[in-house]
Amino acid sequence: MAKLPVTKTLKEKAFETIKANIVSGVWEGGTFLSEKALSELLQMSKTPIRSALDRLEMMGLVKLSPNQGVIVQEVSLKKILDIYQLRLALETFAVRQLTGKLDRRFFDRLDGNLERQARAVEREDIVEYVNLDREFHETIVAALDNEEYTEAMSRLQDKFVMTVRTTFVKNKARLLGSREEHVRIRDALAGDDPLLAERLVTSHIEYVKTIML
Repeated sequence: MAKLPVTKTLKEKAFETIKANIVSGVWEGGTFLSEKALSELLQMSKTPIRSALDRLEMMGLVKLSPNQGVIVQEVSLKKILDIYQLRLALETFAVRQLTGKLDRRFFDRLDGNLERQARAVEREDIVEYVNLDREFHETIVAALDNEEYTEAMSRLQDKFVMTVRTTFVKNKARLLGSREEHVRIRDALAGDDPLLAERLVTSHIEYVKTIML
């Protein structure tokens, strides 16, 4: 029996649209968002807008102020360090567990991602590359087949994308270097040396943190 299409509620649509604009950098840190403007933009009442904003505040992406309204959160230095520390722990654990144990289907998906990365690098398309970078790392963690890890990675990446995009804006040459590191991580996952995979992931994450700081 075919599955019926899932209809998203207005508050889900509002949440996804507002979050996408924040994470992609359309609305940068410090941007003021009025409920009235959001209601007009999304063509819906303020009720689902408020629900979406409450959820985004819980995630730390916006701040609701009685006097100022809704403000997109700036990513603080401490928050950046916290993100990198958690990401490092999560991804190094993942590659230690997965190296030498992944099937053809996994690598087909990862290789397809790397091919799209190459095209984004050629075009110097930072927005597309950042999305593919996120997909690459989430694909690896998802291979653990642990819903808690996958959910944690998704939440982490929402904030991480906001910081890593700045890295590529500052230095577009980093796009090529980042992809080359991804290729080496991919090849290490296909090998039989978990410690090599761990070192490559650590180096990849630490390099970006060094640039950001």
